[in-house]
Amino acid sequence: MLNRPLIPFLVSFIGGILTGHFAFPHRGAYLLTLLLLISVFCLVTLYVSFRSRISIFLVLFFLIGILVAPDKNKNSELLFLADGGDKVMIEGTVKEQTRVSEEIGRFVLGTDQVFVGGMRRRVREDLQVNIYQHVRLFSPGERVRFPATLRPFKNFNNAGRYNYEWNMRLRGISCAASVSDGRRIVLMGEGRLGFPLDLLEDARRSIRHLFQENLSPRDEALFQALILGERQGIGQELRESFNRAGLGHVLAVSGLHIGLVAWLAFTIIKGLLSLSYRLTLTTDIRKEAALATILPVIVYACLAGPHVSSQRAMIMVLAYLFSIIIGREKEVWSTFSMAALVVLAVNPSALFTISFQLSFCAVIGILWLAPMLYKMIPIPAMETGVRHPVIQHLYNYVVGLFVVTLSAVIFLLPITAFYFHRISLVSIPANLTVVPILGLWIIPAGLLAAVSQTIPFLAPFFLGLGAWGLDVMMAVIHFWGHFSWSAFWVVTPTPMEGLLFYALLLVVILMNQKRWKAIGLCLILLLLTGDLSYWVYRTRFNPFLTVTFLDVGQGNAAFIQFPGKERMLIDGGGFHRETFDVGEMVVAPFLFRSKIRRIDYLVLTHPQSDHMNGLHFIASHFKPKEFWHNGDKGESRSYKKLMEILDDKKVKKLTPADWNGERNISGVKVEWLHPWPDRDGSLPSQKALGINDNSLVLKLTYGGKSFLFPGDLEKAGEDLLMSNMGSRPQSDILLVPHHGGRSSSSKAFLDRVKPEICVISSGRGNPFGLPHPETLQRFNAAGCRTIRIDQMGAVQISVGPNRFKIRTFLGGEMAESMGILHEIN
Repeated sequence: MLNRPLIPFLVSFIGGILTGHFAFPHRGAYLLTLLLLISVFCLVTLYVSFRSRISIFLVLFFLIGILVAPDKNKNSELLFLADGGDKVMIEGTVKEQTRVSEEIGRFVLGTDQVFVGGMRRRVREDLQVNIYQHVRLFSPGERVRFPATLRPFKNFNNAGRYNYEWNMRLRGISCAASVSDGRRIVLMGEGRLGFPLDLLEDARRSIRHLFQENLSPRDEALFQALILGERQGIGQELRESFNRAGLGHVLAVSGLHIGLVAWLAFTIIKGLLSLSYRLTLTTDIRKEAALATILPVIVYACLAGPHVSSQRAMIMVLAYLFSIIIGREKEVWSTFSMAALVVLAVNPSALFTISFQLSFCAVIGILWLAPMLYKMIPIPAMETGVRHPVIQHLYNYVVGLFVVTLSAVIFLLPITAFYFHRISLVSIPANLTVVPILGLWIIPAGLLAAVSQTIPFLAPFFLGLGAWGLDVMMAVIHFWGHFSWSAFWVVTPTPMEGLLFYALLLVVILMNQKRWKAIGLCLILLLLTGDLSYWVYRTRFNPFLTVTFLDVGQGNAAFIQFPGKERMLIDGGGFHRETFDVGEMVVAPFLFRSKIRRIDYLVLTHPQSDHMNGLHFIASHFKPKEFWHNGDKGESRSYKKLMEILDDKKVKKLTPADWNGERNISGVKVEWLHPWPDRDGSLPSQKALGINDNSLVLKLTYGGKSFLFPGDLEKAGEDLLMSNMGSRPQSDILLVPHHGGRSSSSKAFLDRVKPEICVISSGRGNPFGLPHPETLQRFNAAGCRTIRIDQMGAVQISVGPNRFKIRTFLGGEMAESMGILHEIN
């Protein structure tokens, strides 16, 4: 510890940040106490020995970490206005280029002032502006004014969720501003980003213009991402190509890019300096080259913009260059700790970001595993003096790149699976072939074009050269990604499983004593066996029927785990605009978190976007064997896409005409109640009933409890259901039809169903005002308990022998006051 004090200082500082964030959410009350303790410990260091100072500094770093930890409950004036839902007039400066996806424009605005009810308020916060019609493109530095409705960011509150609200707060963005028509945004002239961002934006603007004038749309988008750190032009299809090949990190200017620039600059500068015999004798040219490399590193990081990833990468590279200058480059762990301390001191919130965790864990993996892996690789036997220097350098480069990539991939496996639920099997060969093209060809060509943009013909020449490199790189990426087995989706590991993975690495690689290695290995394998047994029991031998009503916003999705191993998904949620895939981003993470990789029965109540669009991803990747639907043939592009996926996967399709009475699935009685075919086998047409009233209605019964799933039935459909089925719709738990709309859940329908619990699936703050107050009054009059997913998050009901258990993701006073057992997932 005395030889490398930065390592324990880093651990202590991180511990303080985590303690402050989780244990002291309201640090204002402790501020004076913390400052007093820090002052006392600083004074004590003046009167103690060096060895004692180390311990005191550990405490100091811990206390400072508590002091600077990000506050989960930080006040935001814009967020306060957003909760009120009032329309406001906003004025501010654009901070990021407008990105357009599926005809929706988005950009980040640095707010200066907000006008509310004729009163002006000075507000210095960032917000995300969403433009839904007549999208206009704005550039950083432009000052704008517009009317908008402020909306808070919303999470989908399910197990395995992505915490969107928290991550937007980490980026410093308070809320969203919705602008219905881009023509209402008035350009007010030049704004101010502040020094030195104004100067940097002038340079970046000219480079953008250079790319736009000389490159195809694809090459322009890629060069803007690689040189300027702007990924607005990277579409989903292009991003998917990189992700399948395990190269998603290439699209963000990070340690890879800045490290490549530093390595190239250092190599060139060192080579030039070595040409001088006098310099070689009188100075350490490695230190001189490291000092000179600082400039291109800073220039490239500045060109890449004020992004956290590029700033963090610059600090890491500068820390290593500094270690070379002072002659301590072999102290790699101390250099790493210094870089991490600087990054966290500048931005303590970075600790909670995915990019920080990936970057620094990759470096840890490389520092820890690479030396051991390198020793395992055989060196080809060649006689002294026979080996050609070029061949030797090439061999060392390839082997080094392979070892570094393998080390990072192995160490990041649990983190990658946890956040992205996906593993690429070709990431190592893809990185080996793409990184040299990127570092030796594309990035240098792009930077040279940017530097020489004022010289006629030279900049276009470099861009043409770079575009050729992009063609080669994309051909390689498509080659590695086109295999069906290139990447596969995986279940989400728990934090304990991640720790067991790293413990297994530690035991296998580091432990030298056979006795302790055997004991450690047996203990870890025992814990892994217990963990595996638990999940096998829960997903394949559980005796309970578990129904989870998922939070998919304004839509429906219900996951059914039958006793045993069979599963069903009734609807998949979705939005009218296909800019956000609810199936991939909301439903699938819940399934992966639950260790589910197969859905046996896929059910679509009716072909509307808020029930259907989330099923595309599930149908593609969760191997359903049957698809149940009401027989309506939708005309939308989304419906046709779903049918194509089902046909491609050879999924059996069933309609009410194919249904013969009830079915028993693992002891659960499944009844198909509506629509019911006429005597001639024909089904009620969508035109006769309406798309909502023709919804497929299912009833599940098990363990003395029953569930009713009525889709979006309105009064006409409810009346027809009651007319055809008599008392059969009676159920204990009702998924409220049509999200609690006024035209559904009539008094007669509630009297016939007689539900004890009504679950309402509607989005928080939805524009339709659902659930309707009159509908809620009818529920109260019927005496049924109401659970709102928009308030409680996902609702999970488990039924079995002597068991009836209800969990809500968020919990709260409502569930407690109803006497319902609630637990937080």
